Amino acid sequence: MAFAATLGALTEELIQVITSTSSQSDPNRFNVLKESSLRKLRHHNFLRTNQFEVEEKLNGFEEHFRVANRDGLADALRERLDTLAQISNKWTPDILHLLLQLEDQPIQKSKLTDLDLLKESDEDTGPPLKWDDIAKEEGWDQDRDLWKNVNFEGDSSDEDEFENGSDLSSEAENTSLSSVEARYQKSPADFLVESRDENRLYQVRETQLWRNAAAPKDASGRSLKISVPESHIVREVLFMLNGLENTLFNTQGVPSLHYQMKNTSWEAYKAVLGSFSEAGRQLSVLRGFSKTTQQVPLLQVFREAVERRLRSFDREISSFQARYVDIQQDVVVSLARVLDDVKPHLQPLACLSDIIQQLQQSKYPRPFHYLELLFDAAGVSQLEGNDVVYEFIATLFFECFQVYLRSIRLWMESGELIDGDKTFFISSSPSQVPISQVWRDQFTLRKTSDGILYAPRFLQPAASKILTTGKSVVVLKLLGKYQSIGTLVPDQPFEVDGDFASRHGLFAPFSEVFNHTFEKWMESKHHAASSTLQRTLYESCSLWSVLSAFQNIYLMSDGSRSDIFASAIFNNIDLLNANWHDRFNLTSLAHEAFGNIANAHRISVSVLADGLADNVIEVRRSVRKGLPSVRIIYRLSWPIRIVLSDESLVQYQAVFTFLLQLRRASSVLHRYRLVSNSEVSTSITSSEQGVYYGLRSKFLWFCNTLHSYLSTLVLGPLTAQLRVSLQQAEDVSNMITSHSTFTKQMIHEMCLGSKLDPIRQCILDMFDLAIRLQDARQLESEREQEEAQELSRLSVMSSPRRQGSRRYLKSDDEEDETFLLEQDRSSMMQDREKTFAEVLGEIRADSDRHLKFICSGLRGVARASGESAAGKWDTLAEMLEVGVQERR
Repeated sequence: MAFAATLGALTEELIQVITSTSSQSDPNRFNVLKESSLRKLRHHNFLRTNQFEVEEKLNGFEEHFRVANRDGLADALRERLDTLAQISNKWTPDILHLLLQLEDQPIQKSKLTDLDLLKESDEDTGPPLKWDDIAKEEGWDQDRDLWKNVNFEGDSSDEDEFENGSDLSSEAENTSLSSVEARYQKSPADFLVESRDENRLYQVRETQLWRNAAAPKDASGRSLKISVPESHIVREVLFMLNGLENTLFNTQGVPSLHYQMKNTSWEAYKAVLGSFSEAGRQLSVLRGFSKTTQQVPLLQVFREAVERRLRSFDREISSFQARYVDIQQDVVVSLARVLDDVKPHLQPLACLSDIIQQLQQSKYPRPFHYLELLFDAAGVSQLEGNDVVYEFIATLFFECFQVYLRSIRLWMESGELIDGDKTFFISSSPSQVPISQVWRDQFTLRKTSDGILYAPRFLQPAASKILTTGKSVVVLKLLGKYQSIGTLVPDQPFEVDGDFASRHGLFAPFSEVFNHTFEKWMESKHHAASSTLQRTLYESCSLWSVLSAFQNIYLMSDGSRSDIFASAIFNNIDLLNANWHDRFNLTSLAHEAFGNIANAHRISVSVLADGLADNVIEVRRSVRKGLPSVRIIYRLSWPIRIVLSDESLVQYQAVFTFLLQLRRASSVLHRYRLVSNSEVSTSITSSEQGVYYGLRSKFLWFCNTLHSYLSTLVLGPLTAQLRVSLQQAEDVSNMITSHSTFTKQMIHEMCLGSKLDPIRQCILDMFDLAIRLQDARQLESEREQEEAQELSRLSVMSSPRRQGSRRYLKSDDEEDETFLLEQDRSSMMQDREKTFAEVLGEIRADSDRHLKFICSGLRGVARASGESAAGKWDTLAEMLEVGVQERR
C-alpha cells in the first residue's frame, strides 16, 4: 500500500508538471490522465536498463577521451567509475543511462576544471572570524561610548581626526593576529621527529656495510666474492626492476660479479641473477624509449602507451616491496619466489622490448612500422598460446591504431587530408587539376620509390576502398550533393575491448579479428558515400542515357541510323566531293541521323588534319585513307567523365572507325548493279563474269560474316554484361573498372588490339580488295559500253533491240551517273593498264592469301593466348574457314 500511495502521488505530480492540469482546475481530465498513466506504469513490459551496455558506453567515452588527447579527463572518468563500482546499487545503471541520454558532445564541451567545483576546500581555515570575537579580543565589547555620534565641533581639526583614525586602524591591524588564529598555525619545528634510538641506526649502518666493503681474499691471495644476505639481494632486484639506482646492477641491467648470495652456490646464484639481468636489460630498452622525444603523433602515442605500461609495472613492483616493508603476515624472503611472481608481468614487456629493438634497428623505419610489428607479434603470441602476451600486445595495438585511424576517419567522412601528414597513404596533388580529372589525378595512393604502397601491411587490402570512399565524398561536395556521413548513418566507433577470446572465440586468428572489426567500421562509411554518388550519377547525370547514346553512335547498335550517317559520307566520297570532310556538314548529318537519342546536340563530327591532307581519289580507293580520321565526339559532363575515362573514349573511337570501314566495304559491294538492255552477250566472257560474281559473293560473305560476329558474339553480349556489372557495382571505382574492362574486351574480341594488328591489317586489305573489285568491274563496263557505241555507229541498219548495252549504275541513286560520266575516269579507276581477267586473277589470289592468313593467325593466337577473348577468336576463325574450304 505504501508503494501504491507513493506511485500515485508521484504520478499526480508528473501530470501537473507536464500538462499543467490539476485536480482542482479540471478534475475530469486530471482523473483520466491519472488512470491511464497508472495503468501503463503498473502493467509496463519494458526491460530494465542493460547495465553491460551502459558500462561499454562509459568505457567507450574513456577511449574517446584518450584518442582525442584528453588523458586527464579519461583518468578522472576511470577513477570515478572505479569508485562508483564500490558503492553502486540496483538503480545505478538507470541513473547512468539517464546521464548518457543527456550527454551532448562530451569530448568538445567537457572541462576538467569543472570537477574542482564539486570538491570541498581542503584548506584548514580555522574557525570563522566574527565581530563578536574581535570585540572580545580587543576589549571594546563593553565600551558603550564607542557607538555614540562623534561631535566634530571644538578644538580638534579634520587633520587631527584623520591622524587619530589612522592610529586606530593601524592598531586594529596589529591586533588582528589574535590568539585564536595563532593556534592553527604550525612552524617547521612542529614537523621534526625526534629519534634517540642510536642502536637501531647502528644496526642499519651495519647491514649496509657490504656495499663499500673490500673483497676478501683466501689464504692464497685470490679474491673472493662479497657475501650478501638474500633479503638485500631481493631489495636490489626490486630496485633494479623499478629503474632505481642500486649496487648489484647498472643502468643496463648488467649484474656485478663481485657479490654472491649467502648460503648459495655461485652457479645457482648466477643463473637466477642472469634471469633478472635479462629482464633488466629489456626494461632498460623500454625506459630509454619512453624518455625519447617524438615529433610524429603516431610515435608519440606509442611512447605514451609504453610509459603508461611501465608505470603499471612499477606499481606492481611497489606492491611486492610492500610485502617486505609493511609486513601484515608471514613472508618468506626468496629470490626464486620473486622471480616467479614478476615473470607474468615481465613476459608482455619482454615482447614489447623486442618490438622496440626491431624498430630501432630498422635502417629507414616508417612511422607506422611499429604497428606492423605489434600486429605480427599479436598473431605470433596467439599461435604460441600465450594469452597474457596476446591480450597485452593486441590491446596496445588497437590503442595506438586509434591515432592512425584519425586520418582514415577524416578522409572517409569529409574527404579531407590533415595538412603535413606524411604518414597517411593517400596524397593530394600539389597543383590544382581540372574538375573532370579530380577523381583520377587529384588524390592518389602514396607509394615508395620501389612501387610499394606506403601503408601498413594489414591495411593494404583495404587501401583502395578507403581511397574510393574519400574521393566519392570529394565529388559529392563538388556536385553540391554532400551530406555528412554521420547524418546518413550513425557513427560506429572503432572499439575492440580487451576480452578477445570471449568476444571473437578462442581460435579466431588475430588478423581475422582485426579485419572483421575494421571492415565492419569501414563498410558503414564506404556504403553511404558510394551509394549516394552512384545514385547521383544515374539519376542526376543520366549515366544510362549516355551509355545508350554511345551504343547507338560508336557501336552502331541502330543500323538504320548508322547507315544514314555512313551513306551520306560514302556518297560524297564516291562523287569525289573535295569538301566531303567539312565538319559543319558532317555534324549536321550526325544530328539528322542520330536525332532520336537524348541530347543529340552534344554530337560533333570532324576530320583530323591527316585526313584533310588526303586526296579524295585515294580516300575513295582505300578504307585506310580518310575514314580513320573521322572523329565523332559526344560531349560529356564532367561527372560522367569519371566513369568514361579518356582511354575508354579512344577505344570507342577505334571501334567506330573499324565499323565505318566495314560498312564502306559492304556499301561498295551493294552500291552498283549490272543493268542490261538486251539479252545479247557482251565482250565479257562468261568465265570472267563467273569469276567476278564468285569474288563478289565471297567478299559479301566475308563482310556479312564479320558483321554477324561483331554484332552477335561481341558487341551484344558485352553491352548486356556491362549493364549488369554496373548495376551490381559496389562503388564508383568498380563502375570505372567494369566499363574499362568492357572497352578492353571489346577491343580484343574485335581484333583491334596490338597483338592482332597484322590480322587487322589483313582484314583492311580484304576491304580494299572489295573496292578494287568493284572499280575493275566498273572500268570494264565502261570499256564494254564504248565498244557497243562504236558498233552501233558502224551498224547502220542495226535494230535497237539487238544492241545489248549495259550500264553499271548505283542500286539506289542512278542520277549521280551523270556526274560520274563527267569525271576523269583515268584518275578514278584502278588497274587501268591491266585487263579485267588479270585484275580478277590478282584479286582472287590476294583474297585467298589474306583469308588463309586471317584464319591461321586467329587459330594460332587463340591457342597461344590465355585471354578470355581467345574463344571468340577461335570461333571467328572457324566461321571464316568455311570460305577457305569452299575454295579448296
